[in-house]
Amino acid sequence: MSCSCLTSSRFSALTRAYSVGSEPFGSAQLTEPLNLHAVRKKPQPQGKRTLIHNVFIYTADEANTTIANGWLLVHDKRIVALGDASQLPLDYDVSIDGQGKLMLPGLINPHWHESFVAPNFESPDDSHLEPTPYSNGGDIQALGSMFGFISTVGDKLTLEEGLAIARWSMWTQLRSGTTALGDVGSANKADAMALAAIDLGMRLRVSRWGSDIMLEANKSTPTYIADTAAQTADWLALIETWNNHSSGLVGAMPSVMGAFGSSDKQLEALASIAQQYDVPYATHLAPLKHERLEVERVFGRSPIARFDEMGLLTNKLLAVHTAYASDEEYQRLITTGVNLCHSPAHYGMLGEATISETGQLGRFLRDGVWVSSSTDGDISFIGGMCEAMRGAHLGHNEAQNCNTACPPTLALKTATLFGAKALDWLSEIGSLEVGKQADFILVNNDDYRYKLSAHPLRTFIVTGSSHDVDSVMVAGDFVVKDGRSTRFDEDELYQDYLKAVAAARTRIGGPS
Repeated sequence: MSCSCLTSSRFSALTRAYSVGSEPFGSAQLTEPLNLHAVRKKPQPQGKRTLIHNVFIYTADEANTTIANGWLLVHDKRIVALGDASQLPLDYDVSIDGQGKLMLPGLINPHWHESFVAPNFESPDDSHLEPTPYSNGGDIQALGSMFGFISTVGDKLTLEEGLAIARWSMWTQLRSGTTALGDVGSANKADAMALAAIDLGMRLRVSRWGSDIMLEANKSTPTYIADTAAQTADWLALIETWNNHSSGLVGAMPSVMGAFGSSDKQLEALASIAQQYDVPYATHLAPLKHERLEVERVFGRSPIARFDEMGLLTNKLLAVHTAYASDEEYQRLITTGVNLCHSPAHYGMLGEATISETGQLGRFLRDGVWVSSSTDGDISFIGGMCEAMRGAHLGHNEAQNCNTACPPTLALKTATLFGAKALDWLSEIGSLEVGKQADFILVNNDDYRYKLSAHPLRTFIVTGSSHDVDSVMVAGDFVVKDGRSTRFDEDELYQDYLKAVAAARTRIGGPS
């Protein structure tokens, strides 16, 4: 985790300022290079008993509990009671009328890449479109080169630039109802992303993207493109700085790009670190049709077999896009308890056939596996977890030729409960249950779409959007109200972002 722009003493001071009991530093300390003028507002005071009533609650618990005219009582950071209007509590300090809105658990996006520093070359008439390296089974060599380059981008940003970019990109997820993000490797500094999460008041499993090799079509051995030891050292620094952070919002999740981007030495290091520190870790595992042939050609084993041999198939692994496992590997993934994740609303944008070609992810769902949904990442906002739920609900029902393959309540759990497990935060978040932290969203549902609906969750998933999210609470603190941040001025965040990317893009370059 390289922070060449900081002296060790200055970085220590910054991280101390983000500890519980201290007021995080304001942007005034970061204004010299970029004039970051967005002033962080203080979080709301804790300790009060807040009652939110007159809401339609989908708890996303394992029993699919639904309360049509419900209420929820928050004390400090936690849910202490919930029920229906017939048993409204009398002991509270603040009462909030939810005006009949939908109340859902905070949405959890366990697989995301912060990439907003990248330039956007799209054109409004689609003339920019050509097959991506993910299309037609995947161009493994091109992807290896691209992913190797992405792993270096954070080193080319100053902390100030990274923070301004992360604040804006992560705000787009928070505004859309995502209360917890899983970073599976980003074009930014881990430190900047963690600091941005604390500023915004959202949760983050922060990562350092590991990718030390690429596979070239004419070579039988991997080509090294990065220093394995340096990336390993970054993982250790990441964990020591951010895992179980005193803010209560940030943890660590080291990641590798995938089986075609990591040497045996790197996978061995990841396994050792994950076991030693007992942290979740992530990868893209068996995501493309052509990957198996290329990995077997160089390593003599399939992608999943490589991870299994290294001891990486465990219940701490978050495996993304896992659609191309053999029948034996399919059962092995279930037996070892690997956390599976997919990005159903993103595949069509990239030309991937992850849901439809093998139907494997839908089969996992039908076999009772907790497959989480996510947005993946891109160079601009591509939708939030509402859109991901829609992709899961409609995509799996179509691919499995059955309308019960992924019904609305299951789609909701792929975006809440299952993601909490994938990020190793299941005991704290992911469902609205007594004892868990008070992470929830309120969704506007008072318009023509809902008038004839007896299933408001279905209506939201099929016809709604991220923009319908009205309010967001994280750990008992409203961080979004009426669609606006309670901590930042959105326009100022955006202006800071524009200044940061204008400066950073002059140095970043591109894959060779």
